Amino acid sequence: MALLPRLTLPQRVKEDTMPVSAAAVVLDAALDAHRAGTLDELLLQRPGILRWAARHYLQPILGTAGDRLPAERRLAAAAELLLRWAITQLRPDREPELALTSREAWLERTSWRPFIALMCHYGFAPVPDFRDRYYRHPDESPADNLCGLWNIGQSTFYRYLEKGKRLIARLLYEQRLDQRHTLSLRAFVWRTVVQPGGFASPAERMAWHRRQAQAALQSKDPLSAFWHLHMAGDVAELCRFAQHHLASLVGHSEFDAQWQALWDRSTQPGERIELLLTTAAIYRMQGDDEGEQAAYKEALHLAVQSHDTQRTGIVCSQLGRFYEPRDADRAFTYYQEAAELLVSSVEGRHDFDPESAEEYVSVLVRMAWLYTLRNDPRARFVLERVETLRPRIQLDDDKQALIEQAWGEYWRRAEDAAKALEHTLRALSIYEKLNDQQGIVKTYINLSLLYGELRQFERAIEYGNKALGIADRTAIGPEATASTYLNLGANYFWLGNYDAAIVHYRQGLQVAVEANLKLHIRRAHYNLAEAFYTRFRIGRAPEDELQGDAHVEAALAAWPYESDPAHIEQTKNLKREVLGEGNPPTYDRLLPQETAAHYPEMAEIEQQRAIIAASDRPEDRVRAHLAIANAYLAISVKERETALALIERHGLGDRFADEFERLRTTFAQTLTRQQRLAAEWKAKAGDLLNDARRAATLKHLLENGAINKSSYARLCHVGPATASNHLIHLAERGLLKQIGRGPSTRYVLPDEK
Repeated sequence: MALLPRLTLPQRVKEDTMPVSAAAVVLDAALDAHRAGTLDELLLQRPGILRWAARHYLQPILGTAGDRLPAERRLAAAAELLLRWAITQLRPDREPELALTSREAWLERTSWRPFIALMCHYGFAPVPDFRDRYYRHPDESPADNLCGLWNIGQSTFYRYLEKGKRLIARLLYEQRLDQRHTLSLRAFVWRTVVQPGGFASPAERMAWHRRQAQAALQSKDPLSAFWHLHMAGDVAELCRFAQHHLASLVGHSEFDAQWQALWDRSTQPGERIELLLTTAAIYRMQGDDEGEQAAYKEALHLAVQSHDTQRTGIVCSQLGRFYEPRDADRAFTYYQEAAELLVSSVEGRHDFDPESAEEYVSVLVRMAWLYTLRNDPRARFVLERVETLRPRIQLDDDKQALIEQAWGEYWRRAEDAAKALEHTLRALSIYEKLNDQQGIVKTYINLSLLYGELRQFERAIEYGNKALGIADRTAIGPEATASTYLNLGANYFWLGNYDAAIVHYRQGLQVAVEANLKLHIRRAHYNLAEAFYTRFRIGRAPEDELQGDAHVEAALAAWPYESDPAHIEQTKNLKREVLGEGNPPTYDRLLPQETAAHYPEMAEIEQQRAIIAASDRPEDRVRAHLAIANAYLAISVKERETALALIERHGLGDRFADEFERLRTTFAQTLTRQQRLAAEWKAKAGDLLNDARRAATLKHLLENGAINKSSYARLCHVGPATASNHLIHLAERGLLKQIGRGPSTRYVLPDEK
C-alpha cells in the first residue's frame, strides 16, 4: 500500500482566515497524493481538509455537475476536479482544458512551461513523445523527460514547478475571497463531466438543466440554480427565478457576469423587457432609485413601441410599485392603467395567459393595499374580487403570500386582530417554504406591528430584531429597513420608553431620507412628533415641544398629497390631541367608506352637524345647513367629473345620455351662478377658449363686474388684437354684452333671465 504524503498543516485551521501559505500547504499535499494515486485516501484521512474545501471551493463544482458525479465519492470527485481545473488556470490562454496538442507550446514557448511542468509531474497528463527532438528512456520520469525536451537542468525545471504552485495558491486564495473564477470552474466541469455524457436532444439537455436547478435550490445554492437555468436558455424563466432570489444573487461577481451575458445575447423585445424589469429589481435591491426608474421607463417605452398590451400592463404595474412609497397618487394611476390593460387577459376567458393573469391579481392586491394605507374600506371589495379569481388562476406561492399579507393588514386596521394574525402567519409560512428572505422580512415587520398592537411587546420587538438580523446578512432594501426601525420605535413608544422610540424613529427616518421614501419619511416625522409631544407632556422640557412642532411641519411637507387628507388632518391636530385630555386618534384604522372617498367634504359635514347640535342661534344653524349642502354639492360634482372622465377614456360616447339629463335637471335646481356660467361658456365657447382662459375670464368678471381688452390680454396671455377679436366673438355668442365705444369699451355679463 502506498504511503500517504506527509501533511504538516495544523489539524484545526480557522477556515475564514486561512492565508495563502496555508493554501499552498494543502495544495502541495493534494498534488503529491494525486501523483501517488492516493488522493481519495488523503481526503478520507483528513476530513477537515475536505470540509474546508467543500465550504470554500466545491459548491460550484457540485452544483454544476449535479447528478453526473458518482454518489459514493461525490466530494472526493469534486476535489479532484478542483485540482485539475486549478492546473488549467496556468495555461496562458486560460482555456479550461488539460489536453494540449500544440507542438510549439510543448517545445518552444516558455510561458507554457509552469502549466506543462505541473500537469505532467503530478500525473494529470503524459509527456508526448517528440523523437525528433529528444529520445527518452522507457522508465524516464516526466521531470527528466521535460528537462531533456527543453534542454534545461533540474533546478530550472523545479523553478517552473514552484512558480506554477505559487500561482495556483494565489488563484485559490482569490477564489475563496470573492469567487471571481467560478464561471471558468463551471465551464471546466461542464466540458469534463457533463458534456462527455451527452444528451439525446436539446429538449433532454434543457430538462436536465432544470432538474439540476431544482436540486441546487434545495441545496441552498441559488447561484448554481441560476447557472443551470442560464444554460437552459429560457430568459423569462431565468428572470422570474432571479427576481425571487435577488437577495442571494446580487453582489456576486458570477451573477453580474452571467447577467451581462444575457443582455449580450438577448435581442427580442419581449426578452429585453423581461431583462429590464429584473434589472430594475436589482437596482431596487441596491437602493439605486434613478437606475430602477430608468429601467422601468425604458421597458415601458419598448412595450408600447412593440404594441404589446399585456407587457405594457405588467410594466405599468411595476411602475406603480416603484412609486408606491414615493407618490401614492401616481402609483394608484399606474395600477389603474395596469388593471385596465390586463383585465382583458382574464375576464370572460378560459385560455388566459397565466403570467398576465397573475400580474392582474397582483395589481388588484396592490390597489387594495393602497386603499388600506388610506384607511379606505374599498380595500375589502377589491380583495374579495381577488378571492373570486383565486380558483380560476394558478397563482404561485409568492402571489398567494402577497394576498395573505394584504388581508392581514386590512383586518389589522379593521381591528380584528385574530383574522389579521391568521393571515399574516399564513404568509410567513409560505415565505419560509420558499426561503424568500425579502418576504420573510416583510412579514416579520408586519408581525412586529401586529404583536405591538396586541400589547405583546416582547414578541413584537423580537420580530423587529429578527428582521434587522436578516438585514445584517443580506440586502433587504431600504423600504423594509426603514419600516423595521419605525415599527420597533412604535413598540418602544407603546412600552413608554420614549427615548428608545425616538432613537429608532430617527434611524428609520435616516434610511428613508437616504432612499427618498416619502411615505416612510412622513410616517417617521409623525411618529417623532408624537413621541416628543408625549415626552413634553410628561417632562415639560421646552426643547421637546419645539422638536414636536418641527416634525409636524416636516411631516406635512413630506406628504402634501390630496389623496391622503385624513392623515394630513391628523397630523395638523396631533399636538392638540397629545397635549389635551385623552389619547391621540389611532393613525391607521379604517374610515367609513364615504369619509375615505370624500374626506374633506365629510369632515366639513361632521363639523357642521356638531354646530347644529350644539348651537341655539338660528343664524349659526342656517350657515351650518348651507355649508352641509355645499359640501354635498361638491361631492356630486366630483362624482360627475369622474364619470365623464371614464366615458371619455373608454370611448363610451352617448351611452349615458339619459342619466346625464336627469343629473342636469337636478343640478339646474342647485347650481350657483358661477357654475351655470361655467357650463354655458364651455358649451358655447369651448372651441374659442381653453379651460384655463375661460376660468380666468369668468373669475375676473364675477369679481370686477366688467373686463376690457387690456385686462383680457393680460389674463389670457394674448396680444391686443387677439383679445379684441375674442371679446367680440364672445359678445356675438351672447356670453358678454358690450358697453361703451372706443378706448372706454368694456364687456359685462348679460343680465340673468
